[in-house]
Amino acid sequence: MPEHKMITIDGIRVRAEDEARYRARTAPAAGGQAAPLTQAQADPRTQDRQDGGDGFDPAEHTVLQVIAYLAEADEQETARVLDAEAAGEKRKGLLERREEFLAEAQQRAAGGSGGGA
Repeated sequence: MPEHKMITIDGIRVRAEDEARYRARTAPAAGGQAAPLTQAQADPRTQDRQDGGDGFDPAEHTVLQVIAYLAEADEQETARVLDAEAAGEKRKGLLERREEFLAEAQQRAAGGSGGGA
């Protein structure tokens, strides 16, 4: 295994040949703070809303990720996501719990603490 000479920049070990690339990615902007490396780092909440504003696509996520998303979605978004699931993947673990997810969204909207998904 080849050995690389490492340097430390702000507590991060970087290979010497990657120093210029690392410094360029982490260089402070005019405001004195380093700019985010990607759009997702700039505002991760917008990641789901990109690509035409279609919102969260359950087909691109696992059942657990969809359940976690539905745990914070409003009633309209919950219905939209579950409709997309019914039209696409048709995963039993999500579709059988449709009424439960919608009831939890209604409860959150009414100011309740909600149930566990």
